[in-house]
Amino acid sequence: MKHGVTEHHVAGGGSGLLVNVPGSDVVSLQVRFNSGFQFADRKVYEVPHVMEHLLSTVTQKHPGPNEFYIEAQKNGAYVNAHTSVDSNGYVYECADFELMRILDLMEEQLTAPLFAEEPLEAEIGNVREELTRNTTNHSTVCSVQLAERAFPHLWLNYDERIGQLPKITVDHVRKHYERTHTSGNARFFLAGNFSDGGEMVVRRLDRIFQQMPKGERMDRSREIGLGLERPAVTQRDIKQLYYRAVMYFGELTEAERRAMTLLRLVLVGGMGSRVLGEARRRGLAYAVSGAGHAEPGNSSFGFLGYVTPRNADTLFEVIGRGFDEVRKGDLSDAELDAAKDLLVGSIKRSTQTPGDLLGWYLEPYDEAGEIRDFDRTMELMRGVRPDEVVAVARKMAEAGRQGLSFLGPVDEQTAEGYQQELKPLAG
Repeated sequence: MKHGVTEHHVAGGGSGLLVNVPGSDVVSLQVRFNSGFQFADRKVYEVPHVMEHLLSTVTQKHPGPNEFYIEAQKNGAYVNAHTSVDSNGYVYECADFELMRILDLMEEQLTAPLFAEEPLEAEIGNVREELTRNTTNHSTVCSVQLAERAFPHLWLNYDERIGQLPKITVDHVRKHYERTHTSGNARFFLAGNFSDGGEMVVRRLDRIFQQMPKGERMDRSREIGLGLERPAVTQRDIKQLYYRAVMYFGELTEAERRAMTLLRLVLVGGMGSRVLGEARRRGLAYAVSGAGHAEPGNSSFGFLGYVTPRNADTLFEVIGRGFDEVRKGDLSDAELDAAKDLLVGSIKRSTQTPGDLLGWYLEPYDEAGEIRDFDRTMELMRGVRPDEVVAVARKMAEAGRQGLSFLGPVDEQTAEGYQQELKPLAG
């Protein structure tokens, strides 16, 4: 999709990207702060999440229950917010004629929030409902149980988080907002059709960030995940086994990141891939997913999914063997070319709206200030060689940091048997 991207800086140190998409009549907008769970007191872990809820529902100008949210949505705009270990994000998508009204509301949300007992009590209740729902999402619980052990300073399990909610006060939330929601800690992203190149929108953003404390960009944790000697096991009386098998290692170069992306597709990128393809041909599993993540300081790569216990040993042997074959150099040009075609075709198909394009640029810039050139990245992906993919697979395994998590009808002894089948991931 034809577009152009420019970087802009606003008052107080905030910066962001404007993606100009000619012909679009929709504008997608996000503002993010490094203010997620890692920046809160672990004894009141959910403070950033509760803060996000408050900023999304009430403000000083719209103090009634959900009044702000109702106002934002009234002409069909999409409004949302999210909290992660790293950040809080505030998300809007609206028709182009709505943009200035939405920016007015965003100003209200970010510069004049309302911290009061009544809305706090309501949103703590909503957060409790959300977290309690998450405890029934087997895949998510399996993932969090592993993350808590691999990154003990960053993650906390749902039961402990729910138990802490009564401790959270208005003062906790206000102080977290004041410490983290500053211009210098902000990143903003807009995509739409801006006939003036976005100058008017940037001037409007500048006025918003002028009202916020200057502050500075808060540094995210760069720790590498810990290798676990034994799997994390969560017993549940269900008919399927959920699993997550992850390798943790250090920072990757840009070339290595591209190789990791293609490694994932070689292994689980569709019915022709090594692991997923064999699993489906043999009726072992409906789905096998791959998870690759790279950021400054640390990276991870692994497999996740669900399987009936009778097929688990065989599936884990397929996963371990498939990865091991590539690590030992068994990767042809034809197989890698097929992964490249799949990747490029998928990216082009999935970047057809302003919101899609924003997603392409957002994470690299938010994490490291990188503006990832769209067309050049496609060219570089086409140029990845088999030996580069093999080398990054070896780097993952040789780091010697593997974490396993299983949830379902499984005990410690059975989990250790699964660990043996997945041993190639541990070097």
